[in-house]
Amino acid sequence: KMFLYLSDLSRKDRRIVSKKYKIYFWNIITIAVFYALPVIQLVITYQTVVNVTGNQDICYYNFLCAHPLGVLSAFNNILSNLGHVLLGFLFLLIVLCRDILHRRALEAKDLFATEYGIPKHFGLFYAMGIALMMEGVLSACYHVCPNYSNFQFDTSFMYMIAGLCMLKLYQTRHPDINASAYSAYASFAVVIMVTVLGVVFGKNDVWFWVIFSAIHVLASLALST
Repeated sequence: KMFLYLSDLSRKDRRIVSKKYKIYFWNIITIAVFYALPVIQLVITYQTVVNVTGNQDICYYNFLCAHPLGVLSAFNNILSNLGHVLLGFLFLLIVLCRDILHRRALEAKDLFATEYGIPKHFGLFYAMGIALMMEGVLSACYHVCPNYSNFQFDTSFMYMIAGLCMLKLYQTRHPDINASAYSAYASFAVVIMVTVLGVVFGKNDVWFWVIFSAIHVLASLALST
């Protein structure tokens, strides 16, 4: 063959690879449930303490733009995150429609679906949709009682979305190489753990940021060479 295309490198059975990518979807649902439940319980406790004791120093509210509703001190900031949830749900619907159309094309032995391009796997896209919805939920939880230690709730699924996007880009260029979902989520957990360490130790500790910056630069050089 005179010219080698990316599709020529795809030799594995499409169904086997697709099942492996579906693990990303089911795993992120499990992670979302076990991460979100303690967060919801914690911020409800914070809000209850604020309402009962009147100690508003626990949470940092911008009272110039806060609109209380019921027991919530800043309902407008919570409501603003509904867009993330709705867009994530819309993204899931779009992915589901494309998945169904692709399956029908394969069943009909459509030439463009079977012979052209690389195999299409939708597991990572489903995981991205769940991650976007959970970003909205956890960002809303953060705004129930915004403070320095709760900020990680707002950012944890941002890292998940970024990591899943990187994996999707890699999968597009390497269709037969499937990163294990367990290893991928474990690496995301390490990133979130470093974030927690930054919250706990990095507020007034210069040495933490010196060590972190050195590790970040060395890791970037190692991964890019």
